[in-house]
Amino acid sequence: MKKIALEEAIIPEGMDLILEHKSHPEYSQHYHSLMDIGDIRLAEMDRANIELSVLSITTPGLQGFALPSNLQLVACQWNDYIIKAVQKHPKRFKAFACLPTYAPALAVQEMERIYKTPEIVGCLLNGYDNSGYSTAKYLDNPAYDDFWACAETCDFPVYIHPRGIPEDRKATYSDYPALRGSAWGFHIETAEHILRLMLSGVFDRYPKLKVIIGHMGEMLPFWSWRIDHRIKEEGLREKIACKKTIREYLQSNIFITTSGYFDTPALLHAIATMGTDRIMFSVDYPYENCVQAGHWMDTLSLSHEDKEKIAYKNASGLLKLQINVQDEALVPHPVNNEIV
Repeated sequence: MKKIALEEAIIPEGMDLILEHKSHPEYSQHYHSLMDIGDIRLAEMDRANIELSVLSITTPGLQGFALPSNLQLVACQWNDYIIKAVQKHPKRFKAFACLPTYAPALAVQEMERIYKTPEIVGCLLNGYDNSGYSTAKYLDNPAYDDFWACAETCDFPVYIHPRGIPEDRKATYSDYPALRGSAWGFHIETAEHILRLMLSGVFDRYPKLKVIIGHMGEMLPFWSWRIDHRIKEEGLREKIACKKTIREYLQSNIFITTSGYFDTPALLHAIATMGTDRIMFSVDYPYENCVQAGHWMDTLSLSHEDKEKIAYKNASGLLKLQINVQDEALVPHPVNNEIV
């Protein structure tokens, strides 16, 4: 079955200016694959029957840029770089833009510059912004209202991608390096950021916003019932700004991807919570294996209709993509059992 993948990372020219990468071993391990936007990446996509990948700049991107005085220039340069990369393989790649959220006005300006560009299908933000090592700025702050208004008006999907907590912040798991990154801390940080957007009323003020999160919903489909239950039981509804429940926001404003989370019971729970129309296939390449992800997708025991939705139809509708998909029999890919 053909697929669209939406959380597929690259490195643009000048990315070495992001010092945060020194704390993530995955960055150096996959450096050459992150740099490649050609033959190596396309070969991996072909092995998994991925027709189209939506490229984005690897975390922390502009949100952790060391020199905020250059942010507007770098945003333009990086987006132009990724647009040119897509133009070399226009049937196989699209891209999420990067935006300089250090200053909301700059983010709006760059969004307005590129949102009609055919190579760009939305933006990807790497969580909070602490460019120039400033205090972390979260997107629920009212200062970002113009940004959210612009995203809604432009019908511009916003993918919020994980990053670890700020280095100067202590977490209960900070003494355990294995938990600071993609095994745990990334997802706690992102889930809390999305909850901040919900509870602050962002989606009530801008009800047509479309926000994407990865890794099977960053825990939220599994925890939404408990959050809503305890808010109600503790009499907190009137003390928060939002008008809907967490589950209702998941079903109206949030889309999730399977990036790096190839687990069938988790998918079935997400379907039960959100429905198949809001779930999209992704790999998280090169940090995850395309063949493993593709084999899992192809061999799921779901209806053909639901598999088509998750594999490519939902992403095609949300991001206004067109791919050449023929009605085909499901043929599992050969997979090394050591990685499945």
